[in-house]
Amino acid sequence: MPFENLFEEVKNSYDIVEVISSYVRLKRVGKNFVGFCPFHSEKIPSFVVSPEKQIFKCFGCGAAGDVVTFYAKIKALSFKEALLELAEKAGIQVDKKFFIEKKKEKNLAELNYKIAKFYHHLLYFHSSSEDAKKYLEERGLSEETIKTFLLGFAPNDGRVLAGYLRNSSEDLTKGEELGLIKRTSDGSYIDLFRGRIIFPIFNLKGECVGFGARALDKEIEPKYLNTPESKLFKKSEILYGLYQAKEFIKKKNLGILVEGYFDFLSLWEKGIKNVVATCGTALTENHVKLIKAFTENWVIFYDGDLAGKKAALRAISLFLKEGILPKCITISEEEDPDSWVRKQKLEGENLENKIEELIVDAISFVINFYKEDYVLNPSKAFKEIMEVFKSTKDPLLRNRIAREISFHLGVPENEILKWFIKDLYREEIPEEIKGKDKEDIPGLRSIAQFLVNYPEYYFDLEASGLSKLLEFYLDTLYGKFLKYLIEEFKKGKSEADYIPDMEFQEILSDLLLDPPFENKEEALNHIKTYIRKELAKKEIRKVTENLKLLQIKGPKEEIEKYLWILKSSITGKLLKETKN
Repeated sequence: MPFENLFEEVKNSYDIVEVISSYVRLKRVGKNFVGFCPFHSEKIPSFVVSPEKQIFKCFGCGAAGDVVTFYAKIKALSFKEALLELAEKAGIQVDKKFFIEKKKEKNLAELNYKIAKFYHHLLYFHSSSEDAKKYLEERGLSEETIKTFLLGFAPNDGRVLAGYLRNSSEDLTKGEELGLIKRTSDGSYIDLFRGRIIFPIFNLKGECVGFGARALDKEIEPKYLNTPESKLFKKSEILYGLYQAKEFIKKKNLGILVEGYFDFLSLWEKGIKNVVATCGTALTENHVKLIKAFTENWVIFYDGDLAGKKAALRAISLFLKEGILPKCITISEEEDPDSWVRKQKLEGENLENKIEELIVDAISFVINFYKEDYVLNPSKAFKEIMEVFKSTKDPLLRNRIAREISFHLGVPENEILKWFIKDLYREEIPEEIKGKDKEDIPGLRSIAQFLVNYPEYYFDLEASGLSKLLEFYLDTLYGKFLKYLIEEFKKGKSEADYIPDMEFQEILSDLLLDPPFENKEEALNHIKTYIRKELAKKEIRKVTENLKLLQIKGPKEEIEKYLWILKSSITGKLLKETKN
């Protein structure tokens, strides 16, 4: 059965209200059901389930989707995994190859866990593990923490794991596939990790998907080494400690983000358990999307040196792109979170209070970082400050950032807001057909809402130049979503039901929960006019910019040519469009 057909059959086999009621206490309000969102903490219920449309939407955190999306989120599964599990529960026949692939990944995760326990055993019982135990003791880790995170030890002898796996030819092959052992030229095997502390890494389901390892010898490089990338282990999508910390993060409605394994473990050891680490790698968009599901309140706690501060700036940009203004902690240049925590000799609530004293908002952190540069070269420093903030899409957040930067630097708010706008000639669709929720580009959300509800008008909008307009906005969320819709319509699809992308699923559910247009013909005309206006303005702007360039360095004939084109545009069709 094709995956698309399976999706339809699974959706038709479940009532979304019944499924969600297993996890959320729902109360009927009018034609919908309302409850407290299971994906973030809230005091007033904002989680809505529509039995008519078989979708859910949280107006607090923005989570939205259908029954498959909900199951994926609540179980921490991928869309595909959720679909297959629901199909299995409903007794729907599925192509065996899907389950074969799933079983293979499960077997690899099980072997990883077996290896994690082996390394953990070596930490306590191998003849050369004394230095490793002493090292962990010096880092202030208790036996309870060591056992909770199954920390281990890989001896210098490079054939210990290979020897352990040799008892099973199947495990030996899988060990090689996981990248934990390598075949040498003589046909024997050698271990990847030698003379290192081992950190098993778990996904949100509690499966061991990989390892991090720290060299005990200071002369060994690299100091930290991770499992090779695979289907099972993707550093850009995995966070160390999130499996163990997720409930603490949800309970506190606050998360602390660190970079290193020991940064994480030191905080955990001292009772700060709402913390996650990026496995010693740079933060990614996927990381932010993952942790955003547990809380939107995040504190970045990186090293105090220049590299740490620059990494924090990059992290701030990634959070802002997801609509989150994080906070930051600044410590002295020679310290990292691990050394800072051990130096404090505090724990629990006392340490928590000390951390709170150091927290600043991200805007102040960025301005303080560039403070000295701003005195020497205000123009250059201002541009660098705005490079951090320009990823912000939320209009309210943009206004707040503009106000605070203006207050600190004395730059007019309007000048700051210009940095958030790619096209100063843009104009919004009239209020009467505009969507209620914020959008990344004015007008595109309304077009998406219209097409989702009335796909039969796709050709009318295409004739008005919709695809051409979208070329300017393919880096925006609604631009990408509309591009996807158009591709589906071109394939002959009459509606947008099957969307495997979970972010697009959220957009679709959000749009379907909006009230219908009162007059669809009037809305259609407004949208067609909007598309033509925007294209006209872009053409005028393009010609104007070319004219400016030619005035600087172009020959007289070229300048006269563009003057004629601009004059024709303004007096002819383009001017007519902008006046409609």
